[in-house]
Order: sequence, then C-alpha cells, then structure tokens
Amino acid sequence: MALKDDKFTLSTTAELIASGGSAQNPKTVLIRSPSATIFVGGPTVTAADGFPVGVNDTLSLDLRSGDDLYAIASAGTPTVNVLITGSNARVSTGD
Repeated sequence: MALKDDKFTLSTTAELIASGGSAQNPKTVLIRSPSATIFVGGPTVTAADGFPVGVNDTLSLDLRSGDDLYAIASAGTPTVNVLITGSNARVSTGD
C-alpha cells in the first residue's frame, strides 16, 4: 500500500487537495486542520455550503475514480494536513 502526505495553505478560493483512486482501489484520505475550521467539498465548495472540518478534527473519506476533493478557508490562510493511503496514492493531480 502506498502512503502520501502533504500540507496545503488554503485561501478563500477552493483548492484541489486530493483526487480519487479507482472502483477496485479507492484511496482513503485523512484531512486535519490544526489552526482553523476549513470546508471541504466539490470544485465549487464555499465556506457557506462546504462540509466543515474543525480545528484538530480529522475527517476520513474514501475517494474513487472521478472523486476530486477541494478545500477552502472562510478567512485567512490556514494550513491543512492531508494523508492518503491506497494503491498509487497521490495527493493531487499535479504529483
């Protein structure tokens, strides 16, 4: 099993933080924000409609093919930690 970790500095613009695996080999994504509540969702996520991840809370998601996970801050530039497990784990499409 591959393991990949990364940090992202968010802003008030949605940023891609993880892309999915496949139907047979989903990726498990762990997300933690140590300094501020962040919001996750699809490419149009906002602080008003995203799923909140509170300070020092951890969110775990399984991503499959076509699943792209974005994150956004409501203000400032908080850092989010991302850990991905699964076959050929990649943090984002840029890796």
